[in-house]
Amino acid sequence: MVITKRIKLYVSDEIALDLERFTDIQIQVSNYFMEKIRESGSMSLFVLHRAYYHEAKQKYNIGSDLTTTSLNLAIKVARIQKKSGKPISSFSSKILFIKNSYIKGNIITLPLGDKIKRFANWGGKPIKNQIISVISIKKIKNEWFGFLPINIDEEKIKKYKRCMGVDLGVSKIAVVADWNGNNTKFFRGEPLRFVKNHYRGLRKSMQEKLKKGNTYKALNNIRGKETRWVQDMNHKISREIVDIAIKNKRSIAIEKLTGITERLKFNKKTNNMMRNWSFNQLAQFIKYKAQMVGIQVVEVDPRGTSKTCSKCGHCSRSNRRTQERFKCRACGYESNADRNAAINIAKRGTELLACR
Repeated sequence: MVITKRIKLYVSDEIALDLERFTDIQIQVSNYFMEKIRESGSMSLFVLHRAYYHEAKQKYNIGSDLTTTSLNLAIKVARIQKKSGKPISSFSSKILFIKNSYIKGNIITLPLGDKIKRFANWGGKPIKNQIISVISIKKIKNEWFGFLPINIDEEKIKKYKRCMGVDLGVSKIAVVADWNGNNTKFFRGEPLRFVKNHYRGLRKSMQEKLKKGNTYKALNNIRGKETRWVQDMNHKISREIVDIAIKNKRSIAIEKLTGITERLKFNKKTNNMMRNWSFNQLAQFIKYKAQMVGIQVVEVDPRGTSKTCSKCGHCSRSNRRTQERFKCRACGYESNADRNAAINIAKRGTELLACR
C-alpha cells in the first residue's frame, strides 16, 4: 500500500541553500515552459519536450531530471488553469519536486542535479529501504519538510466475522460499539467545535479589517493551523479506533458518507460548520490504518440506524427523543442515541461479512 508521509528534514545550512536555489530554478524553468505553452498553444508532453527541452536545459544549465520535472509541472498547472477557465499564467509555487530519491533508514539521498547528491536526516521511525519516485519538499517557517509516497507492507487480512460499528456525528465525533453493545467508546465533539468556532471567529474579524491592510497571508495561516489541528485529531482518533479493533479481534463497520451533511439537520451556524467537517478524512484514516494491520473495513448503508432499536429492531422517528437520548417506543430500551446507531452499524457490518 502506498501512503504519503510527511517528515521533518534535518539539513545543514549548505543543503538548505541548495534546496532554496533549486526551488527558485524550478520556478524559473516551469514559467519558461508556461510561456512556451502560451505561445505554441500545445500542452502535449511529446511536442513540448521535442521543441524546448534542450533549449531550457542549456539556458538554465540544469540536469535532465530537473528539466523534465519542471516541464511536467508546467503542463499540469496549465491544464488546471485551462480547466478552471483561467488564462495560462506564471506561478510561484515554493514546492521542490525531486525525482529518484533513495531512502535508507533515517537517511534520504536527494539528487539535486545530474551529479549533485545531498543527504538529509529525518526524525521518526526508520522506513524500509526504497527508491522514492518523486519527493515534494517545502519550507515551512524556516524548517524543511518532505512529503513521501512510500510503500508500506500490509499484513494479511484477518477475517473476523464480528464487527464493531463506528457512528460519526457532531455531538460525538465518533462512537464505537460492538454488535452486542460492548466495548463502547465515545469521542467527544466539544474540542473540535471549540476550535472550529475559534478559527471561524478569527477569520470573520480579520475579513472585516481587510480594507485596513493586507491580511490575506494571515487568513491563510489561520486556515493552515485549523487544518493541521483537525488532521492531528483525526489521526489520533483513527489510531485509537483501530487499536480497539485489534484488541477485541473485530472487523470495523463504518457508514457510507454519501450525503452525510444533508442527513444531519441543525441550525444555520452549525450547518455552516458542517460543510467543513472532516467526516471523510477520519473515515479514510481509519481505512488505511486498518489496512496496514490487516483489519477488514466494511461500509454499510446508515439509513435508519439512528431511529432503529438495536434490541428489538423497531424503527420509528419517535424513538429518538432528543439528539442525545434514544428510547424505543416498542420495548422501552434506552441508550445514548449515537451508541445505539453504532450498534446497528456493527450488526449490519456483521451481516454483510456473513454473506461473503
